[in-house]
Amino acid sequence: GYLLPWDQLAFWAITVGTNIAGSAPVLGPKSRFWLLGGLQVAPDALIRFYTLHVIGLPLLAAIFMAVHFWRIRRDGGLARPL
Repeated sequence: GYLLPWDQLAFWAITVGTNIAGSAPVLGPKSRFWLLGGLQVAPDALIRFYTLHVIGLPLLAAIFMAVHFWRIRRDGGLARPL
């Protein structure tokens, strides 16, 4: 198959992702503007998405894991039967 160069792949991914977010009925255009930081895909948007995926999402996953482990230690690991 054909692979896109990194910049074109990132541009395509951000375009598709923000178009999907922008298609929401009420908050779509505002969320697309917030995600892009403007009206069009620019180098700043590429940096924003890179930092989101390299710093933001792993940090969020670590927080969820910490809460999960804390709950296991506190509750004993098994929930009570329903």
